Amino acid sequence: MDSVGLINKNKNKVFNIAIIIIAIIVSLNIYKKQLAKIDSLKASIAEEEKKNRTLDNIGKLDAKINSYRKLLPKKESGTSINDINNIARDTGIKIMSIKPSGEETFPDYTKYVFDLTISSPDYDSLAKFINTLEVNQAVYMIDVLDIRSASYNKEKELNANLRVSAVAMLE
Repeated sequence: MDSVGLINKNKNKVFNIAIIIIAIIVSLNIYKKQLAKIDSLKASIAEEEKKNRTLDNIGKLDAKINSYRKLLPKKESGTSINDINNIARDTGIKIMSIKPSGEETFPDYTKYVFDLTISSPDYDSLAKFINTLEVNQAVYMIDVLDIRSASYNKEKELNANLRVSAVAMLE
């Protein structure tokens, strides 16, 4: 009767301790699940912040691209030929021949290539022509330059072959 009496006497205490232990186990399981959800949410937040930074960078790059688009005119090869002729006339260069040598189309722009044969009275005029061409608002690049002295003339006259590229934005 000792042990049975002791159990009967403390039956409520044992039952309460068992319920408390079960409640603690259930609470720990709920806590672990909630902690896993919190970690998952923290990972999602970090991933979303990374996406936001990437989108901000894309926005900044898009703004830069749009600013470059404003700099590059939308034009055709005929406009480039007129520009080159005007620059040559203004710098004292004679264009002996100008020949379109094709175009290369890229996703955002087109590159028009021209082969020029020119005559210059001296190196200074030739340098001024090239400089004026390359600093023009429209984008021109000198890809090839071959200079030779005019042997039939005793003056400083120079002949040169140039390959000029003009860059134009696509519509």
